[in-house]
Parts: sequence; C-alpha cells; structure tokens
Amino acid sequence: MLLSLAQRRGLDGKDTIFRHIERTGFTIAGAPIWTSAELGILQRLYPDLDAVARALPQRTPTAITHKARQIGLVPPLRIWSASDAQKLRKPYVAGVPIDTLSEMFPRKSKRQIWHTANSMGYRRPRRAPKITGMPLVDSIRRRAFDLHITMTELDAIVGKVQYFVCPRHVDWGALQRAMEFLGGRPMVCWRER
Repeated sequence: MLLSLAQRRGLDGKDTIFRHIERTGFTIAGAPIWTSAELGILQRLYPDLDAVARALPQRTPTAITHKARQIGLVPPLRIWSASDAQKLRKPYVAGVPIDTLSEMFPRKSKRQIWHTANSMGYRRPRRAPKITGMPLVDSIRRRAFDLHITMTELDAIVGKVQYFVCPRHVDWGALQRAMEFLGGRPMVCWRER
C-alpha cells in the first residue's frame, strides 16, 4: 500500500516533534522541557509552592502544579461519571451514612459526595429530632416531626423564637399552645411514695 506524502508526514510527525525537542530543548510551543534537575527540585519542595517558584523562576505556578499532577505528587482529579452519580442516588436517598458512602466511593471525598448529591437533586430523609432530656418537650418535638411540621414552623405557631429548635428549659406556655395545636392534652401522673 502506498501512502501519500501527507500521510507519511502524519506518521513521521511524532518522531519529528521528538527530534525537535531533543535538538533544541524546547517544545514546539517554545516552552523549555523539564530537566531531571528541575524534576528533583519539584519532588523535594512540592507542597511549598513559594519555595518551588523561587527555585524554578522560569516556570509558572500553573506549569508547576500541572507537572506535579503529571508525575504523581498531587492526587488525580476526582471527576464523577454519570454512572457513579446514578449509583449514588439509591444509598444517598435511603439515608446511608456518609462514612459508608465514602467507603462505597473510595476516590471521592465527603464534600464531593454532598456536592454531587445536591447538584443532582438527591435529598436525604429527614432525621428525627434529638433527645433533649425533657420528656414533655421531646414528645412534642417527636409528634411535630411525625406530622411533618418543622421545629421552626412549630416555634412560629406558638409564638416563640427558636424554642423548639433548641430547647434549653421548660416553657409551660409554649408547651401548652403546642399541645393544643398538635391535638394533645397534658396528663398528670403522680409517683407513689
């Protein structure tokens, strides 16, 4: 099979570029190639970008970080594929803990998992309110949670600011109004002596 001149040039193009680099010490774009001495300096000083920039004044910060990523000093970029994002949906929406999700997606950080789930519109299930140690307050908060009423909405209903969001004391007036709204009634139980 005979090749045209353009096809032969295409096949020889890579060799031509390498010969040019060996002969001149510069890439086709005119940037100097990295020497083994420069690579040694980069490997020795890398996390400190200021020190590397001072030691290699002919290299730009972008070139330094790019070369560091190329030779493995920086972890590779963690890019989500469409299939990874789809695999995230079911466990994320089911409420699997973030630590377990980090184990399921080993090359992804927790922040990346949260960001990707948020951008894809995945929502975690609502968490039940934390126990405060005040039984009456806890039962009202739990009842509101079961009725899909947020603590902020419950505060607005009883006319308080941040009482049910983070209760620190027993406010009988707020509790009475909340019980009436939620359909409950107070009951007294006496302890036997």
